[in-house]
This record gives sequence, structure tokens and C-alpha cells, in this order.
Amino acid sequence: MIKMIDLHTHLLQGIDDGASTLEESLAILKTMEKRGVTKVALSSHFPIYKYDNYKSEINNKFKLLQEKIRAADLNIKLIKASEILISQNTAELYYNNKLISIGHSDYLLLETSLNRYPKYFFDVIHDLKAMGAKIIIAHPERYHYVQKDYTILYKWLEEYDLKLIFNSSSFLGHHGQKAQATAEKLLRLGLGHLMASDTHGLIKRSFTLDQGLKRAEEIKNGSSKIFKANAQSVLNNKELKNFRIQREEKSILNNIFSFLI
Repeated sequence: MIKMIDLHTHLLQGIDDGASTLEESLAILKTMEKRGVTKVALSSHFPIYKYDNYKSEINNKFKLLQEKIRAADLNIKLIKASEILISQNTAELYYNNKLISIGHSDYLLLETSLNRYPKYFFDVIHDLKAMGAKIIIAHPERYHYVQKDYTILYKWLEEYDLKLIFNSSSFLGHHGQKAQATAEKLLRLGLGHLMASDTHGLIKRSFTLDQGLKRAEEIKNGSSKIFKANAQSVLNNKELKNFRIQREEKSILNNIFSFLI
């Protein structure tokens, strides 16, 4: 059985659209432990407009879940984190110590709207990086603007040193054909660094990291090893390994076909 670290889940009970009760959280964690997960980041959605009591609520519910884990004798480590929707005040929130990074590291897990690429994206990224934050962008393959034109990611990686974390479920077709095709293309081109499950429940959006790693290995040899090593590096606040980035070469026939459609 392979050992795994899952850096993106919504298993902290009653916080967002993930697990709703302690019992559900515990049941999911039991399943994950049986399938080889040793460490889990509880990356609940960060409420960008109602954040005043967010940290204290996270701390209280985190403590309750840890007590449940110990009582059930589960050999799995819980890690505090959050998934933060990029907004115009994200840098200000980071400066004021309102955000929760992954395991107290410098790594922040950020996301954008699936449908809209924010105009202020690079301004926010620049300000965060100037303050020492390291940025991981969640599930790039699911963003409609990336599905339309993935080449924007070259700028993200090469000019801004952003890191990308795939959803394992995307490689299994759980988010539709476009997300699956985009995930596979990005991996083949070396445009990615990590994989996580983004687990939300026992049935709906359930744990798939082991299956996703297996599928990634079929697409790009050695990728699962890099994903697993990078997950530990995030927790150690170390730099991540990069794939060799490639650019897709389009044939003349492909260009003609694109023009015709």
C-alpha cells in the first residue's frame, strides 16, 4: 500500500460544503487511513467577507476532531489549512494574519472562480509574494479559462513561480470531459506540482487520491513520486520539484483544423 499525504480536503465538520458532522468526518478519515493516507490537510473554504471569528471556529472544531481521531485510535495526522478564493483584499488579510496557511508553512492554497479569471490576479499574487507567501493554485484544470487557453499557466509558473495542485478526481472524469482532458494535457506538458483529493464527503466527491496517482503515473512516468515528495516538501516549507516544462507543438494540419472550426 502506498503512503499518501492529502493536502486538499473539506473534512472539518460543519465549516463549508464538505463534511457536516464529526461522525461523517471520522468515517471519511477511517476510509482514508485504510487506503494509505498518513497526513490530511483540512482546507476549508475561507469566508472572505465573514472572517472575524474564522480562526477561532477552525481551532475549536479542529480540536474536537483531533479528540475523535485519538479516541478511535486512527494513525492519521490532521493539518490545519484553508482554501482561499482570491479577492482584492487577500493580500491585506494575509498581512493582518487572518489567513490560514498549510500546516503553518509559507504555502497558501488559493483558488479563483471557475468561470472568471480575476483582473487583479497578478496584483494580488505580487503583493503576497512580496510578503513571503508561497502560492499553490488549486485545481487549475477545472477553470474554464484554463480549459479554453492553458498557455496562461506558463506565465504563472515561469514568471511568478506559482505551484499547481491537481484534483485526483479530475483524472477520473468526475468533473467532466473538459476537466479530465485539460488535467491530462497539463500533466503531459509538465504544468503541475501536486495532487490532492479535494474530498468533500463519503459518497459525493469522495476520496480518490490513490486512484488519481495511479492514473497520473500511466500518463507521465514518475509523476506520482514527484507529487508525493512535493506534498511532504510543502509541510516542511521546502521548495518543490518541477517537471520539465514543455510546449505543445501544433502541426500545420492542426492549425488548419483550428481555423476551420
